[in-house]
Amino acid sequence: MTNLDLILESIRKKGEEEKNQILKAAEGEAKEIREKSEAEVKVEVEKIIGAAKKEAKQILANEELSASRNARDIKITAKNELINSIIERLIEELKGLDNHSYKKFVLNRLKEFPGKKADIILRDGTFFDSEDLKGLNVSYETVDDGFIIKDGDVIYDNSFSSIIDYNKDEIKKIISGIFEER
Repeated sequence: MTNLDLILESIRKKGEEEKNQILKAAEGEAKEIREKSEAEVKVEVEKIIGAAKKEAKQILANEELSASRNARDIKITAKNELINSIIERLIEELKGLDNHSYKKFVLNRLKEFPGKKADIILRDGTFFDSEDLKGLNVSYETVDDGFIIKDGDVIYDNSFSSIIDYNKDEIKKIISGIFEER
């Protein structure tokens, strides 16, 4: 081997060593970059999962609240329908009052009426004494329920449905209170 061959061989060995060192450094750097990227990805995945869990918890809470409101609305609607049904039955029962009870109702309501010359419209088949009616003239017209007083252009509606409609809120409170007691 000549000097030139020895120099070339030495250069090749040094080149090979440098190449191996560069490759080793590159592999170490690549490993470090890969580990760092995996750690960053893991942190990002945990953030996404945490946000998804938080969102799922919020959605569940909203759905529970919505279901609770719907149940409450259904209960209120059913209660109101029942109350309205009771009020309708009450009106029908009042329309069917016997003559004695009907007469008692009219006389009781007339206690509040100032004695005037006016016409009173009663249901058919009921008879009153003239002094009971505080000077009111019995009209030939009839009503289905309650009675009506016409004083010129002023009408005093004492029909059962009108009286109940006027007091409907109070009646609903009473009926609702009965439900709550049970």
